Amino acid sequence: MQLRNFAILAACVTLNAGCMMAARAVTQRQPDPTRIFDSADTNGDGVITREEFHAARERAFTRLDRNGDGYIDKDDAPSRPGARHAAKDRLAQLVAQLDKDGDGRISRAEFVDGPTPLFDRADTDHNGELSSEEVAAIKDRIGKKAAQ
Repeated sequence: MQLRNFAILAACVTLNAGCMMAARAVTQRQPDPTRIFDSADTNGDGVITREEFHAARERAFTRLDRNGDGYIDKDDAPSRPGARHAAKDRLAQLVAQLDKDGDGRISRAEFVDGPTPLFDRADTDHNGELSSEEVAAIKDRIGKKAAQ
């Protein structure tokens, strides 16, 4: 009887761990586009200017261009097998959105100098700057949309 109870308990723990890993994988596959705001306010005044946002995109490009060849493409996916698959999916989405010349990769100019729909959506008063309230509002809107 004790052996049977132990087997049931072990199966429940294994199932729970599997569910937690699956939930974590799903969460990891959903990148948060608003993370860029967290590092954009470089002077710490509580306002993100378009120039600061542009500089944050420069830093993000450098981070994403893992092999340093000046392009973001499939070669920049992480080498860990589990992370590589999810990263390839995200990279494919990014290329689809930002690859303006259709060469299958994103150049620095396409990434950094391209359209800024996230900044533009957040800038509700259209003054070219994001207040802390505007950043909080866009994070809330995107967070609610991702939770659906």
